[in-house]
Amino acid sequence: MPTRPQPAFGLNFSKLQRLGMGKRRQRPWNVLAMVAVVLAAILAILGIGRIDVSPVLSRDSLRLSSASRALTTLPFGEKPALGVWSAMRGDQLSAGEERVDRAEFERAQYKVEVGVYSTSNYELDLTVPTYSSNGYVWLRWEEPMQRYVEARGGDISSMFIVLNTLLSDKDSSLRPVGNVPARLADGSYYQLFTYVGRYYVDKASFRHYPFMSISLPLVIEANDIDGQLSYQNLRLIPEIRNSGMGLYARIIGWLNTGWSIAEYRHHYATNFGLGGEENDYSQILFEISYGTSSWSSFWRLLLPLSVLMAMVLLVFKVRPDEQDARASIPVTVLLTLVFLQQTYRDNLPDLPFLTFLDQVYVVAYVVTLTAFVLVLWIGRRYAVMESIEDPAEKQALLLHLNRLDDTWPLVVVLLGGTAITFCWMTIPQVG
Repeated sequence: MPTRPQPAFGLNFSKLQRLGMGKRRQRPWNVLAMVAVVLAAILAILGIGRIDVSPVLSRDSLRLSSASRALTTLPFGEKPALGVWSAMRGDQLSAGEERVDRAEFERAQYKVEVGVYSTSNYELDLTVPTYSSNGYVWLRWEEPMQRYVEARGGDISSMFIVLNTLLSDKDSSLRPVGNVPARLADGSYYQLFTYVGRYYVDKASFRHYPFMSISLPLVIEANDIDGQLSYQNLRLIPEIRNSGMGLYARIIGWLNTGWSIAEYRHHYATNFGLGGEENDYSQILFEISYGTSSWSSFWRLLLPLSVLMAMVLLVFKVRPDEQDARASIPVTVLLTLVFLQQTYRDNLPDLPFLTFLDQVYVVAYVVTLTAFVLVLWIGRRYAVMESIEDPAEKQALLLHLNRLDDTWPLVVVLLGGTAITFCWMTIPQVG
């Protein structure tokens, strides 16, 4: 008995059924892979958060005094605008606290006027960060302070220290120019000193890197040997008119943005074992501020990154039959990103936070990884399309893949630009 031929639709149904079974077999594995990735990410975040170290802040503090200053300040309680650099340390005094501080200033037994003139700054090292400097410091004081100095050996330079000095091969103490202080016509005493050394930098806007600012400070404070030079007894007065910076205070590669000098109230969270309350001292903080050129930072650090991201944007403009070329572009870009990031990180200290440029690289990593995953996924869809016999279904899938190729650059530019803008807007206003 002859076998009846099966209808054409039965053959097509059988083939589609086999394809559907293949898809059903593949789909659970895809779902399991995505679930595994999500679970691994959650576990990684929980684990890193659990072992992360919380910093313990020092109880020492600085408060800007009521003395005259060459320093730009804001109204009490107001914070700097986004991206605005402020050289001010600590908190300002309220109106009531300022009146009390002025009264304490009038009652202080000793008053010393301090001026600073930096002749040159050099060897700025961001990895520590430190800098080298030399220049002049001068002191002017009245008769009560002179009697105190004479009672303790007659050398006033031993009663003041540069607080942010680092150990180096240079003697960074204040060295007097001349053997004895000069007596001025108004009855006050004057002595000029030179300084040279390497000093610690405590304030830099690393979070904004590469669009950063930095202040190079010189901190002068009393070296209180017998407990008689506390904030209530000795006040240091910044000499604004003649302080400043010389011709060689500029640093190659940085833009000078000005200098400042001000008196601060330095609170130590200790009495140094002498009993009584915690100690406060008057402090003179002279600093020169520098900033990076935004255009230079863009050409050096952001332009290469922009070129790499343009390559990722154009990855789907490569012909679909050149799958190997498509897949190799994200891999090459990823390796280049790692190299570029390591290059600029070598010039920075080990920071406990991400700089702005670090966050831009995070966005670049996500975009590159997404492009690589899409390349693989689209490649598999083209392989599936070859086994589809229905012309309408095949055409629909082809249009869908072409639509992905066309919309990918626009989606990346919109989402990436939004993410980078969000990173910049959410930078905390701290150093």
